[in-house]
Amino acid sequence: MGETSDRIRQDIERTRAELTHDTDRLVDRANPRKAIDRRTHRMRRKAGEVKDRVMGSIPSQGSGGSSTGSSIRQNAEQMTDTVKSAPRQAVQQTQGNPLAAGLIAFGAGLLAASLISESRAERRAARQIQDRAGAMIEPVEQAVSESVGRVKEQATDSARDAGEHLKESASERARSTGEQAQDEAKSASEEMRGS
Repeated sequence: MGETSDRIRQDIERTRAELTHDTDRLVDRANPRKAIDRRTHRMRRKAGEVKDRVMGSIPSQGSGGSSTGSSIRQNAEQMTDTVKSAPRQAVQQTQGNPLAAGLIAFGAGLLAASLISESRAERRAARQIQDRAGAMIEPVEQAVSESVGRVKEQATDSARDAGEHLKESASERARSTGEQAQDEAKSASEEMRGS
């Protein structure tokens, strides 16, 4: 009897901890400021990777400064040649394929966006979005916390009901066992008198 009520309590505590953890994750995931930060970091990282592929990485400074200068010059010349030939290659490769042309235009836009720092207007717009979204997050957080409270109450009530049920069934069995024992003792004493 004690083991089942302890097991029920453990299950309730485990469920409560899981709900709390899931709620915290949902609130963190729904936070607009963090969502914007995640998206911004992801786009900058991808744009940086594209930029590194297109331009090549800057070599580390070694023992000779002149070799570094010449390698930078070579990279700049290669980049210039690549940029000059890019429109011609794009036209040749996308001829008859509008999807490829759209993808190339999108990539060029991403590259341009990664090279240009964010403007004041963009920062202002991001702040406004965060402010407006923050007002929408508060009711969601409140609803989630109310739901967690209701679930906790229901779990506590069901545990209390289960404990009462166990208590009632145990006392009922004890009563019936006692009655059986009295009946057995009575019949045994009658048999002893009769013999």
